[in-house]
Amino acid sequence: MQSHRLARLLRIIVEVREQPDRHPDQIAKDLGISTRQFYYDRNQLSQMGFGFSRRRGRFAVLSDPVVTIGKLPFSELLALVLATRHLFATKSFSVVRRALKGLYNIIDHLPEPQKSLLTSIIQDVIIKDGFGCQPDIFEDALRAVDERRRILVHFRNSASGSPTALDPFALCFRKSKLYMDAYAIARKKRKRYGMGTIDKIVFTPFFRPEYSGEEGKF
Repeated sequence: MQSHRLARLLRIIVEVREQPDRHPDQIAKDLGISTRQFYYDRNQLSQMGFGFSRRRGRFAVLSDPVVTIGKLPFSELLALVLATRHLFATKSFSVVRRALKGLYNIIDHLPEPQKSLLTSIIQDVIIKDGFGCQPDIFEDALRAVDERRRILVHFRNSASGSPTALDPFALCFRKSKLYMDAYAIARKKRKRYGMGTIDKIVFTPFFRPEYSGEEGKF
């Protein structure tokens, strides 16, 4: 699920809740989508647990599934996911990582299938759509940074086809996308690599040494 789609689903909830008992054609027109798309989105929301009533062809929201933490409505949790998606504007990955950790702490208390659904939405909206990389690559990169591990990175469309040995220092934002700040062993140079260009990360048994002088700086 991309961020624009999640935003549209949230708009439907807001539109139907604030102005109930409207015909689906009118709701779709106000949202700038087709009636067919409205019904498709309504069905998606129903699968998430939202309840709708239809009386004489008019729609209203009957229920917003409640999260067990403080009776947090599910729609507000979806809004938090979307807000976290746009936190890259702070240019601070540490801020986004804290927000992401908070979201995962919340969904850990959710029952199935809401837990699996929210996990999938976070991976799609924040990591794939927001960070521009695959969830497994993201998790491996975080682990490599946290554990100070040397890794072998397979890049997409690499000319040599051989993995690149890197000592990662941190993840950071640049032009709204996520990058890995790392020291390239062969080139003896510190560089930034787009996370979206990485196909695979392989962990080595080695740990990142302490760099000093210019070799550890940009």
